[in-house]
Amino acid sequence: MATSTISPVKVYSYRRFSSGRQASGHSLERQTESARRWCKEHGHQLDEGLALSDLGVSAYSGDNASRGALAGFLAAAESGRIPKGSILLVESLDRLSRAAIPEAVGLLTSIVRAGVRVVSLIDGHEWNEKTIEDSTSFLLSVLLFSRAHEESSTKAMRVSEQFQKKRNSGMPVVSYGHGPGWAIPKEDRSGWQIDSARAAVVVQVFELAAGGHGGIAIARKANQEGWPLPWRVRKNTATRWEHTGVSRLLRDRRTLGEWQPKRMIAGKLTADGEPVTSYFPRVIPDELWFRVQTALGGRDGPQRIRGVKADIFSGLFYCSCGERMDRKAPAGRGYPRYYCIGRKNGASECKPVAESALLGPVLSSIAQAEQFAFNPDTAAEEAREALATNEAKLADIEVRASRMLDSVEESGHSPLILARLKALTKEKADTEAAIARARTALEAVPLLDSDFGSRLAADVAEVVSDKAGADGRHKVAQALWQVVSRIVWHGRYFMVHLRGGATLGVNLSPEALGRTKYRNAGKPRVRQTA
Repeated sequence: MATSTISPVKVYSYRRFSSGRQASGHSLERQTESARRWCKEHGHQLDEGLALSDLGVSAYSGDNASRGALAGFLAAAESGRIPKGSILLVESLDRLSRAAIPEAVGLLTSIVRAGVRVVSLIDGHEWNEKTIEDSTSFLLSVLLFSRAHEESSTKAMRVSEQFQKKRNSGMPVVSYGHGPGWAIPKEDRSGWQIDSARAAVVVQVFELAAGGHGGIAIARKANQEGWPLPWRVRKNTATRWEHTGVSRLLRDRRTLGEWQPKRMIAGKLTADGEPVTSYFPRVIPDELWFRVQTALGGRDGPQRIRGVKADIFSGLFYCSCGERMDRKAPAGRGYPRYYCIGRKNGASECKPVAESALLGPVLSSIAQAEQFAFNPDTAAEEAREALATNEAKLADIEVRASRMLDSVEESGHSPLILARLKALTKEKADTEAAIARARTALEAVPLLDSDFGSRLAADVAEVVSDKAGADGRHKVAQALWQVVSRIVWHGRYFMVHLRGGATLGVNLSPEALGRTKYRNAGKPRVRQTA
């Protein structure tokens, strides 16, 4: 009895579709079955151990070739992990790419040059190292790619035109694609309704971040307590809390109810016009939003606080050589020190300094000179929060105003943009007035006694040594950033540059330069210059 011979040639099938409707249909099954049937007819064995599927991934944007399964296959072929002479089956050439002709032809050529033969199941045409040089075969690929790209471009244009028509007429554009996880489209698609459970989680994340917790700490707490994910979980995305997701959430302006319209340009989503306010249900008030933005250090503010490894001087402390001073945690029974980055890299011999010197003499001097930033009085604390919030708000307003001015220059004097710019100008004036009021309130807080700085330094030393003291460290870091622009270590003394323009010179005693405990650091000798 005759037996069929299976060829040793490796055959792989690449399956792709881009829409959810295709996922619910038979696109995947059809492409898989076609590949199996072709292998049976040609005496090959389909290698199904390597699943090459880009499901719901666009070939028009080129995502499948840049970060999808096809990108991984090409990398494996170019490195030699895919044997030369192997066959890649595609239902039709446009499954590989629907991008513009240069990109599409370049992708096909790269696969073939890596030694892989590409076979189109719909017509049986093969592209290999010989046929790719043939003018007829090359023109065929160009025509197929051109038609696929034109079809996708036309479809994208029609969708965009319908979308723009709705926007321009003031009609709501509601789809799951651009909605946040804490908002659900209404049944009649007339707007959004809030998911109260997810919205509560969003607020909890923001409050923790404002209190000094970092992304890792928030994600750990959320996983331990089983919080629901506040974003939409898509296929092949994480189903647990990760610090990267927390970071994105804390910067997502949809929490403020804003929606930034976007348009597909050259296969990439690009901002299209000004953000639309009050589009989604707002879950975060302005005050909490700006407190968090300040805490994140996205603008002028303290670096992120990372729990046990928190460094309240991060971003402020530098060596006289110009390099940053980096905190090194104690080893065994040692004590924490700061080292010049240049010294750590072997580029200098700058002296290290014990953390106790900063937490004792330096912090004591700063706190005594700028009491308003550290005063525990309720009125002072409220004024500091108002100052930090409004300074962050002012920075945000300036960014938005700059963006609007760019829009005016590009599109001419649009009445709508000019009206928004006028409203933003008033908002800026109101915010600047609020900043002035907060500063006046801080200046009106009575000064404390001459030992205030020393007492505060001792309290901060305890907070820094407490592994669970992230909230306290965050408050101290915020206070430092309000009054200090830079601390420079000169080997035996510090120069503290204050934001108000003054400079503090802090000389250290020989004891303070050694292994001095916080409580024995001694009072500093201070000189102050204007």
